[in-house]
Amino acid sequence: MKIEAARLRIENGLVDEADFDSKRLGRSAQDLYSVAIRSRPTQEDLVFTHGDYCLPNVIIAQDAVSGFVDWGRAGIADRYQDLALCARSIAGNLGPEWVPAFFGHYGLAIIDHGKLSFYELLDEFF
Repeated sequence: MKIEAARLRIENGLVDEADFDSKRLGRSAQDLYSVAIRSRPTQEDLVFTHGDYCLPNVIIAQDAVSGFVDWGRAGIADRYQDLALCARSIAGNLGPEWVPAFFGHYGLAIIDHGKLSFYELLDEFF
């Protein structure tokens, strides 16, 4: 699982702490890993995920999604792996007011904010 891959990346000095999001900048990878372990969801809803689902990796043509790029982290994971990164990307690129519309079009009536936070945090290690 990705949490194990994150641990190995930390042990091998592969995590760029200078590239952490502004709310985590200045913290160590080991500290954030401890937070991730404590906040890890107890249940997963496994689906095929892109792995780095953000706006720069979505190809739009004629007002519709026509493709995706950067499939290097694709695989089986909880659907929130993609939802968290996409919501963060939408908020950062278009504004946070667009995130509810994204979840609405996705069809989520109830949003698991704990999973959103966990998968956003987990992305810091990659």
